[in-house]
Amino acid sequence: MRSKNAAFTLIELLVVIAIIAILAAILFPVFAQARDKARQTACLSNVKQIGTAFMMYAQDYDEYLPLTTYPVVANTWTDQAQPYIKNRQVFRCPSDRSQNWTTPQATPSSILDPTPPVLRRASYFLNAYMSGSSQYANLAGVAAPASVIYLGESQDGVTRDHFHPFNWNQETPANPLYSGFMHGATFDDAKNETKELALRRHADGSNFVYLDGHAKWSKWTQVWWQRPAEGVWQGSFDPRQP
Repeated sequence: MRSKNAAFTLIELLVVIAIIAILAAILFPVFAQARDKARQTACLSNVKQIGTAFMMYAQDYDEYLPLTTYPVVANTWTDQAQPYIKNRQVFRCPSDRSQNWTTPQATPSSILDPTPPVLRRASYFLNAYMSGSSQYANLAGVAAPASVIYLGESQDGVTRDHFHPFNWNQETPANPLYSGFMHGATFDDAKNETKELALRRHADGSNFVYLDGHAKWSKWTQVWWQRPAEGVWQGSFDPRQP
């Protein structure tokens, strides 16, 4: 007697393929979210280490904070903070897609970027409100350090090491640099955001370091607000908070 070979029918194969496709459609976004969450956590660990390094630096220099690439490129905080970190890998966010980590990028000669071409220094920018000869460049000059953002995640590819929140508002007509730093037509435009920081790099938010050294993830709308009566125009980025 001949044995009959067992086999799937065409209907059964189609049903199996359909089930696999449904499972893939459900699971792939979950896997992608888990991967992005892992990158966000690794980035948060990076900025926590950088925040600790800033506090150690300030203790060694009478509460003065590190300098930036402006006006002297060699003064970049990425070099000044290195003795307290001893690892340049923490300067790079896992979600940073910049291509100029190993190949210098040509940049225009302007206040926005140093020249000649240089490598990307870090995935993070220091708040220029608190650098150089500013009255806020010393911890004693800031009334509420735990409420002021000192470091934020930078846009991909940019070669400088700081951002300029004092150029984000249009409330002062004498500010001709606004369009160079912001998107949108007005300050209240829903699409309006800074061209300097990667504000939606992690789950529609970004990791920030505050002036007291602590770090946390926040959405752009949670950290950018105004209190004109108190002279605060750039929200958590503004050291003039009472």
